[in-house]
Amino acid sequence: MQFISDITVNLEQVLAEDMQVLQAARVSTKGSGVLASYDEQEAKRLIDEKDLPGLINYLMKHRHGTPFEHNLFTFFVHAPIFVWREWHRHRIGFSYNEESARYKVLEPVFYIPPPDRPMFKVDNWKPGKPKFLTIEEEKDAMLDCHATRYVPEYRYEKLLENLKGSYEYAYRAYETNLRMGFDPGLARDCLPVGIYSSCWVSCNARSLMAFLSLRTHDPDAAKVSYPLYEIEVAATKVESLFAKQMPLTYKAFCTNGRQAP
Repeated sequence: MQFISDITVNLEQVLAEDMQVLQAARVSTKGSGVLASYDEQEAKRLIDEKDLPGLINYLMKHRHGTPFEHNLFTFFVHAPIFVWREWHRHRIGFSYNEESARYKVLEPVFYIPPPDRPMFKVDNWKPGKPKFLTIEEEKDAMLDCHATRYVPEYRYEKLLENLKGSYEYAYRAYETNLRMGFDPGLARDCLPVGIYSSCWVSCNARSLMAFLSLRTHDPDAAKVSYPLYEIEVAATKVESLFAKQMPLTYKAFCTNGRQAP
């Protein structure tokens, strides 16, 4: 049995570059003339003369979104099921194929939070704008208000003990259900959402930006989001891959308030 904090995001295939945005946008004025491919020299000229960055920024700023749809990213993601509960909410422009406990035995790999995760609720906690403290921040807060709560390290260790104990019990029950010959789709029902699952995730840049706008926290964004810590870890990895593959589109996304066009 494994207890891990890692969330894996790998870019498995990609057909996405900034030039595709220009080609998709210009078909409206050039028609079939846009089919003439741009060579590397022409692409460099467009970037140097700021035609490409300017067009992409214009499209992003004025929310002309469809030119950002003609590309493809495919990721392989290994994450706890509670992360998938949120990720699967993104349906427009996304395709998923997830491993199924109806057809395979799920591996005994379970999530535990890293010690630097913000996890302690602050006073006057609000569901719409949640804020949590790390172990060190909670210790400082207790000193400031002379609190008599259990020390943060003890509470964190107790959390890990509770999680691991419930994971071990649940997985043993799952294995027993399978050995008794029950339908795997029924045998799995005792498993917690902390168990890991793998999924292929495909999307285009427009959908990806919509995902990032909701699943990352940036205080300078036009509409600030307060995502769950674990899905933000995954989204941050997705974002770094997106930024590397489509740097001009990514720059325009950030410049214009991190909103999908």
